[in-house]
Amino acid sequence: MSTLGEIGEHETIKRILPMLGTHADLAVGPGDDCAVCRMAGTGNDQVFTTDPIIEGVHFQSLEKPERVGNKAVGRVLSDIAAMGAQPQWILVNVVAPPELDFQYLEKIYQGMNALCATFGAIIIGGDVAKGPVLELHVFGTGLQPAGTALLRSGGEIGDSVLVTGPLGNSLASGHHLDFVPRVEEGIFLRETGLVHSMMDLSDGLATDLRHILKQSGVGATLKSSAIPRLGTVEQALFDGEDFELLLTASPENTVKLQQDWGTRFGSELPVIGTLTSARGELEVDGRELASKAFEHFSS
Repeated sequence: MSTLGEIGEHETIKRILPMLGTHADLAVGPGDDCAVCRMAGTGNDQVFTTDPIIEGVHFQSLEKPERVGNKAVGRVLSDIAAMGAQPQWILVNVVAPPELDFQYLEKIYQGMNALCATFGAIIIGGDVAKGPVLELHVFGTGLQPAGTALLRSGGEIGDSVLVTGPLGNSLASGHHLDFVPRVEEGIFLRETGLVHSMMDLSDGLATDLRHILKQSGVGATLKSSAIPRLGTVEQALFDGEDFELLLTASPENTVKLQQDWGTRFGSELPVIGTLTSARGELEVDGRELASKAFEHFSS
C-alpha cells in the first residue's frame, strides 16, 4: 500500500479522479479552477469550487483574524473570478480546537463578510467541528451566461500570455492574506470575448502556466524582463499565492484587450510571453524551465 506522502498530491488527485461522478449537465468537471454545471432553461451556467486554509500551512497562529477570513474566502472568490463568473453563495466549515477564543472566530467571519460584500457573495451556512488546529473549508458558487466560462483548455498556438498584476514575494509582503480577488476583472475579461484561456495564479506562474499548457496542448516561452514582479524573477515564477489572473489571447486581439483594460482599470495588462507549438515545454528567455511545483504531502 502507498501513503499520501509517498505518492504526493498530484498522484493522489490522479488516482481519485476516476472515482468521481459524471452527469449530462456537468459541462466542465475536475481540472479547472471551477466545475461548471448547466442550468437548463435559464440561459446560465453555475460554477462550483472549494478550498481550505489550515493553520500552520496557509497562515500562522495568532495571525490577525480579519486577514485569515479575507484569505479563506478570497481563495474561493479568486477561482470564481478565473472563470469570469459572478460570485453567489458561500458555505464555510470550521474545524477548531476547543480552546480557540470565540471572539477570534467572530473576527474571522467579519473579514469573510467584508470581502463577500464587495462582490455580492453571501455566506449562507456551514458547520463546526473539533480539531487540533484551526481550519476553514470554504465552498462557493458563481453564475455566468451559458457556455461563456473561460477555461484552461482554450489556449492556442501564437497566443499572447498576459497577467493582471505583479507576482512574487507574496508571503513576505503579506499579500497572500490581504489580496483582493480579481472578480471584477474576470467578469470584464469574459465580457470582452477576446480571451482564449484563463486561470488564477495560486501556485506560482511556472506551475500554473503549465496547467494551461497541458490542457491546451501547447508550449510557452516567457520573457523574464516583461514579467511584473515584487521581487526577483525566481520569486515571480515560483513563490505562488499571487491571486492574479493569467490569460491568453490572440496577437490580433491583444492590443485592443490592453487598451480596453487600461480604459476600464487604469493600469497595464502586460504581455509576458507567447504560446508555442512545443507541447508541454516552458521556456524563459530561451531556456527550458525546470519544474519546482509545491505539493501537499511531500517534504
